[in-house]
Formats: sequence, C-alpha cells, structure tokens
Amino acid sequence: MRLEQVELPGDVLKVKLNGALDIAGAGEIETPLGAIADKYNKVIINFADVTFLASIGIRLLVKAARAITKRSGRLVVYNPTDDARKVLRSTGIDSIVPVVADENSAIAECSK
Repeated sequence: MRLEQVELPGDVLKVKLNGALDIAGAGEIETPLGAIADKYNKVIINFADVTFLASIGIRLLVKAARAITKRSGRLVVYNPTDDARKVLRSTGIDSIVPVVADENSAIAECSK
C-alpha cells in the first residue's frame, strides 16, 4: 500500500492510496494516516487505486475520521472502485465517512 499526499487550496489535504488495504497495507499506512488525522481538519482520500478493502482498513478509516471529527473537521473518501464502494456501504461506514464520486465533490463535502 502506497500513500501519497498533496496539500490543496483551502487547507484540504488530498491523500491517494494505491494497493490493497489489507492487514499488510494497513500496517504500512497506519502511522502516516494517524499523523495526517492529528494535523489536518479537511482530508480527502482518493480510493480509485485501492484494489482490496479489508476490515482492518475500515478500522483505520473510522479511527482517522473520528480523530478529525473531534476537531470539527471532515474526512471524505472519493472515487472508490465498485468493490470498495460495496464494502463501505454494506458495513455502514459510509454513514461515518462520506463517500462521493469525485475530487470536487469531496472538497465540497469537507467544507460542510
């Protein structure tokens, strides 16, 4: 699992994940994602290249979202694959972490 980050205008941090968000992938991004959640109030995560989403990956998302929400911030996932979208929807995580179609929608959702 690879994590890339880019700061966007409006204090939004864009995170791009690439690979399987399984136990190994989650282990690789847990520390950097935790640091992001501690620092930024507006985080959007591009899920286009997430090839697999396991329960441990969902746990990381929820943990990061809760840390950001405590500071009145927002974490938003966008552009998930069909498989990832089904997992996010079936687990109910999309009620905690908004899931939207594209980057512009994610940025708008962060500003609510």
